[in-house]
Amino acid sequence: MVQMTYKVKMGRWGVTRVATACVALGLGAAMLSMANPVSASTKHPASASASHTAKSAAVTLQFWSAYNETDTEASTMADVVIPRFEQLNPGIKVVSDVYPYGVLLQKFVAAAAAGKPPDVMRSDIAWVPELSSDGLLLQLNTLPWYPATVKGALPGPMATTEWRGNFYALPLDTNTQALFWNKADFAAAGIKSPPTTMTQMFADAQKLTNTSEGHFGLGVDGTDIWNVAPYIWSDGGAFTNANYTRATGYMDDAGTQAAVQELVNLDKAGVIGSDLKGGAGAVSGEAGFPKDEYAMYIDGPWAVTTYNELKPAFKDYGISLFPSGPGGSASTVGGEDAIIPIDGHQKADAEKFAEFLDSPFSQLAMAKTGQMSAFATDGAAEVKVTPYYAIFAQQLQTAKVRAVSPFYSQMDTIFSNELQEILAGKVTVTKGLTSAAEAANVALLSGL
Repeated sequence: MVQMTYKVKMGRWGVTRVATACVALGLGAAMLSMANPVSASTKHPASASASHTAKSAAVTLQFWSAYNETDTEASTMADVVIPRFEQLNPGIKVVSDVYPYGVLLQKFVAAAAAGKPPDVMRSDIAWVPELSSDGLLLQLNTLPWYPATVKGALPGPMATTEWRGNFYALPLDTNTQALFWNKADFAAAGIKSPPTTMTQMFADAQKLTNTSEGHFGLGVDGTDIWNVAPYIWSDGGAFTNANYTRATGYMDDAGTQAAVQELVNLDKAGVIGSDLKGGAGAVSGEAGFPKDEYAMYIDGPWAVTTYNELKPAFKDYGISLFPSGPGGSASTVGGEDAIIPIDGHQKADAEKFAEFLDSPFSQLAMAKTGQMSAFATDGAAEVKVTPYYAIFAQQLQTAKVRAVSPFYSQMDTIFSNELQEILAGKVTVTKGLTSAAEAANVALLSGL
């Protein structure tokens, strides 16, 4: 699937944070010139609530995101959501700037350091603790409109907006990954149904593999936590303690080691495709699945939209819950939050727009593009509009949140790099995970 977690590119055990590095090295101006966005502006109105009063003078808000432009995400925001907001809020115009995901965080930090942040940004949930701890975000839970706006939000998405007892973001959309399986491949292999247990999934993957034809039974889209966590959590493993302050005893525990060893074994046997190790020529699960390169892989609801828009559309697949292991069926909570920079120049109007993004109109409009609502109150209407969301909604009931820490990116990079070393045969599973846990401790404890 498309990677949903930004990974800091740094030395193997480096724990310098992106925010600190960009400011300390004076890269603000340089970063502001990176990655020219695609902009779309339209008309809209203030938040649907009557708690705000629109200004008479014309105001232009900058809204930054990394919405997908190859499907309908970006266009729906620009052509449906924003016009409606402008209609409800005369005098406020919103310009939607779409940047590549890989540069959005750094660009935001640089813009904030230069005193020119956007008015609102759609942030990966993993970035919120880091930006909050650096004092870059407006605290929202003290604002009068906040309680009513977040009422009905799902617990998982809400947890991603909190930092040390206060809330610095609005839950915007949520997602998780479920198992995609190729119906034709399963039928050809004599497999009547998708796997419901991890043991069955691994056995099916071996049966579905034909390396001479470039056909792999399983795709695992990288060594990062977003993609590997379902295998580890479902096998009874972990990454940190409940407070996200310690990795030793969790990232290297028996369950984690068992899950990683299974992935190593499957990779050595040629059952997992090139997506796990990555590198030049690697084919992602989302790209390889419709081309019959992968018989199974995990992905999110956006993949359905992508497959529907292929010429011809790819529809010969099923979507099931991630198979259960000793830890149950545990996938990863993903998604994005809406944030308002503390040094924004038009915060009152930015609040209106951020609040509107959580309105039923916005949530259901974006649900049609593969963006699941972060609000339980929109769930029934959402599934009615987009029926295939039902399986992802069910998977979210047991999905887990990644470490809510400003140093999550460093921990993720440490784990991912060490898993690459393990797959390359440079270290054993036990030694590699022990080293990763020790290094992750340094990262996590540096924020205390």
